Amino acid sequence: MDYRIRMEGGTLRFGTQLDPTPEALSWNSKTVRELAKWDIPAGVYRAKEIVREAGILLEAVCARLGAASAGPLLKNLQASLAVSGREAVLPFASLAAGEERKSLFLAQAEQIGTALSGWAREIYTEQTGRQRYGYDALLRLVHRSRCDQHLWTLEAVSILMGPAGSPEVMQLFNEYLHQLVLLRDILIPYENWEEVPLEIGEDREVIGLRHLEPARDSFFTELIVKRIGHKEIVRFTQKVLCPELVTVGYGFQYRLGTVLPAAVGKSPVTAAPCLLRWHPAQILPGSEAGNTEAIAFDYEQADYGAAPRSWIDSCAPGKSNGDKTNAASLHFRSDADIVPRMLEPGRASLVLRLTDSEGREYGVDLGQALRGQRYMYRPEAVISTESESSSPTSGSEGRSGWLEYEAADLLGLPGLADSSRDSIYYVSAKGNTPLLLGLLGKLFPQNVVVIGGGGADEYAGALRAGKQFGAKFLLHRGIS
Repeated sequence: MDYRIRMEGGTLRFGTQLDPTPEALSWNSKTVRELAKWDIPAGVYRAKEIVREAGILLEAVCARLGAASAGPLLKNLQASLAVSGREAVLPFASLAAGEERKSLFLAQAEQIGTALSGWAREIYTEQTGRQRYGYDALLRLVHRSRCDQHLWTLEAVSILMGPAGSPEVMQLFNEYLHQLVLLRDILIPYENWEEVPLEIGEDREVIGLRHLEPARDSFFTELIVKRIGHKEIVRFTQKVLCPELVTVGYGFQYRLGTVLPAAVGKSPVTAAPCLLRWHPAQILPGSEAGNTEAIAFDYEQADYGAAPRSWIDSCAPGKSNGDKTNAASLHFRSDADIVPRMLEPGRASLVLRLTDSEGREYGVDLGQALRGQRYMYRPEAVISTESESSSPTSGSEGRSGWLEYEAADLLGLPGLADSSRDSIYYVSAKGNTPLLLGLLGKLFPQNVVVIGGGGADEYAGALRAGKQFGAKFLLHRGIS
């Protein structure tokens, strides 16, 4: 079955839809129901199932300390997963100030941490460990957990180090906190984090999610110390989901699905430029990809600055390049295809294929389109004036001095479209979201402003956004 993403303003088709069975996304039912030591059984899990497996550690702690200890210890988990405060493992709030990308990851960390804490409370009441292994097995469970320097709340300290406490319960609780902190951290790059399947292998040398610690530590070092690039975000997610894939591009396919930037399937206006989205689909079967399901999706042009360019001024506004058809009469279908092109074994590019009303096809490198979405500007918030807020006059130079072009004007040009003039160019996607993404991939991405609605204030803000020299391209989403 073809995989389709339906969104406001269009549909994207790519690859074959995967339909993992419920059994593949739960704990391994063949595991012997004994609790000689705690671990996550080998299998494929989503986030909530991992919270359930880790919850057995908390059950073992509360079996020794009494049921009344659960509330304070769950509050400690909530504090550990928070983004600020004494017990926060990742005090991100103070690190993200003034940096858009870090602020987006801060919001992700906060949202995921809140959800995991809520699930932990819900799952504790289910008593999964007692049902699966029995109460006596929980009492016997001992686990040697190294010190991860997670701070405890004062109430948790009094319980864990009180008369009923012991080094054994301290270490069980420490492991519980650490596993859920690791889970939160590895899910931060995904917009649909709760859907991402995580595979736990048989051949791990450490328990639970601890095999992901090196990748997680490297990622957060980059994130905190530097202005992390998109490639490093993808590199991290590959190490978590598909460690055998060495080549890094802007996305990838692996056995359990495809990971692409969040702008694939959402409006480029609203999609977070640094987040990824997991899709239950494979774009290329292994037989067509060098007998491997793991494929990196890479840019057609590694250096877009060296890519061939065409000057938009070579075609008159409202005329398509290469023939005399009036481009204003052309409309584009709102459904588009993403088509793979193998570059070498384990590495492919993806082409966004758009079709106009006369059946002509236009291909745009999807990687360049996603690069354009990351580099685009949004209108600044300003107080508009009458001269700034004037919308362009169709097909001619308007009062603001803007030149209006049709989408076919740009898409018909070879290479990337650019201009050597200090002019303002206006192009509307007319509500077609795949077309807007295609235009972002066709324009040289140095001074492109995307207008979401089109009110007077937004037009004025578009003039203030971006660089205040050279050509400026205003792309209008076309949906009010």
